[in-house]
This record gives sequence, C-alpha cells and structure tokens, in this order.
Amino acid sequence: MELTKLLRNSNFTYSLSLTLVCCLSLLFMVACSGENNTSVISKVEPETEEVVANEGARVETRSTEALGAYLTDAEGRSLYIFEGDTAMQSNCYDDCAAAWPPFLSEGTAEAGVGVEAAMLGAIKRKDGSTQVTYNGMPLYYFIKDAEAGQTNGQEKEGFGAEWYLLTPKGEKVHAE
Repeated sequence: MELTKLLRNSNFTYSLSLTLVCCLSLLFMVACSGENNTSVISKVEPETEEVVANEGARVETRSTEALGAYLTDAEGRSLYIFEGDTAMQSNCYDDCAAAWPPFLSEGTAEAGVGVEAAMLGAIKRKDGSTQVTYNGMPLYYFIKDAEAGQTNGQEKEGFGAEWYLLTPKGEKVHAE
C-alpha cells in the first residue's frame, strides 16, 4: 500500500525517472568509450604524441655524411643523450620529458646491426617505467623529430644542458 502511494507521488516518480535516465546515459557513455574508439586518437597531433617503445625496444644505427653513424630506434627515429643526466640516472622529467620523451621498453632492448649489445641497459624512472640506456646513458627522442632520419635535437641546449646523438661506440656525435 505504501509503495502505491509513493508511485502516485509526482516528485518521487520524477526523481526515479531522472535517476534511471542518468544511469542509462552513464552506461551508454561507458560502453561507447571502449579501447576500439579511435576518434580521439586520430586527432592527436604528432608533436604532442607520447612516444613509447613496446616490448623489446630495438636500437639500430643510421649514418649520414655530416654526422656519421648514430643510434636510432627500429623505425629510424633518432635517439639522444642529455648531458644533464649522470650514468644510469635520468634527470629529465615533467616539461623536459614532454619535449624529450624517454625511449622506453617493456622488455629487454635488442641490439640491431652495428649496435653493441653489451652497451645496452635499462633504468627505472620515477614513474616505474623502464628507460633504455646505452653506455650507461638514458636515451631520449626529440619531439620535433617528426619522422625517421630527422636530427633536429642534435647539439641543442635545453633544460640546463646540451643534447646529442650517440655513436654506436657510445660517444657523443659532433658535426664535422
């Protein structure tokens, strides 16, 4: 009898209807925001895209007449060292890491042709991710290198120190 009285009350019916609509709307939004939704991903500009290596990041080499041989990832994107780092220690976080994304791996990094496997290593970053190192130095991308073969970060100064490409021998690249 009390339930019938409650259902006849217009305030209660309105509140119940509103709650049902909200719950169904929320359920619909959750269902539509699954991992297969690529509409947001397609709008990400390359300059703001976070670069993350998957399992077993691979380090390769590339060579130019002006720079000689230097390290890249498997797709040919240049890898840099930061003179503000120390051996096995990254000092590039926050704004620095936004401009110079760390070269990360979820597994053991692999050495490509011309890369010395014994020089490859890894460190744990403050956020728990694993950053690939070479000759003890953490490796980074430069956000303004939009495609393979670009070396826009070479000999740049930023975040308190200079940035350099690295040779397969583990030395800084200097333009000739």
